[in-house]
Amino acid sequence: MRLALPAAALLILLPALLLAPPRLAAEQKELLGLVNELGGTLEWSPLRGTGVIAVGDDRIAFQVGVPFAVVDFAEKVPIDPPTGKDGVVYLTSEAVAALGDAIGRQRLARAMEQLRIGFVLIDPGHGGRDPGAIGSSTSGKASPEVREKDVVLAVSKALGGRLKEAYPDKEILFTRSDDTYISLEKRAEMANALLAKTGDTVLYVSIHANSTLNKASRPTGFEVWYLPPAYKRTLLEGGGAQVDSDMLPILNSMLEEEITVESIVLAREILQGLDGKIGQLSPSRGLKEESWYVVRNAKMPAVLVEVGFISTPEEAARLADEAYLNDVAEGMYDGLRAFISRFERGGSSRAQ
Repeated sequence: MRLALPAAALLILLPALLLAPPRLAAEQKELLGLVNELGGTLEWSPLRGTGVIAVGDDRIAFQVGVPFAVVDFAEKVPIDPPTGKDGVVYLTSEAVAALGDAIGRQRLARAMEQLRIGFVLIDPGHGGRDPGAIGSSTSGKASPEVREKDVVLAVSKALGGRLKEAYPDKEILFTRSDDTYISLEKRAEMANALLAKTGDTVLYVSIHANSTLNKASRPTGFEVWYLPPAYKRTLLEGGGAQVDSDMLPILNSMLEEEITVESIVLAREILQGLDGKIGQLSPSRGLKEESWYVVRNAKMPAVLVEVGFISTPEEAARLADEAYLNDVAEGMYDGLRAFISRFERGGSSRAQ
């Protein structure tokens, strides 16, 4: 259950609490009133008695009766245990002050530490024994085949080259760099393995070409897909902050929200980049939602890009043209560059 309230500054209560007379030390603050004053939202699980207060980029996870809260996934903060009575949850003013101090520390740490994209993993779809969709550049029977696996590998190599030149400080990697078959499971494993070796953010970009079985239809255009926000998955296997197991679902939900927002922003930037480079020849079909295997199993901002319809001869002809594929790669590069700049400048795509 999510209760939305007007946005405002997070720490507006802290100065008042610190300057308040001593009699406020034992004062109980009703949770919804507190969230209203903070100008945030509350996500509440009545069965577990767990909740998350969200204000701006900050998250506070707590549980009734538990003498600590978790702030921004990073800090376990001892507090007076939240209490519940007649369906109403209360926090002491001392607990509120402790949480305010923790939020202040986390914000200071974020301001001092430059967040960065450390890895970009480019995933050319299909390969080897899996050609993907197959089309032809003309309607004639003798027309040479245009294979998805070749198209997306060419785009991926061109994109990777641009990224490596622009970002020598980042690792630009590929799930495959030649005509090799890689299973969907292996592609997701390669992406997630990067998270175990770095504290930086990893971006996952899977590249494909579209097709339709309806021979009477001749669609054209590019589109970018991200995981539907309603899709639920397990991102946290254990409590990094040594939290109670009952709090893991709510912390997992917090992390899901962050990754979903970043994936949507990444998808939007790539779509706009493609539109700027090839939009006059191939129309934008917009942003799409689907739980593709690689997107739902990659535990980081992830998108799937369909660069055009290989089943439509006129678009297949473009996808067989090296100069056009370079333009596709350039458009995707523009989108990634915009996202990286936004993320590293502000520390979060949410606030931009």
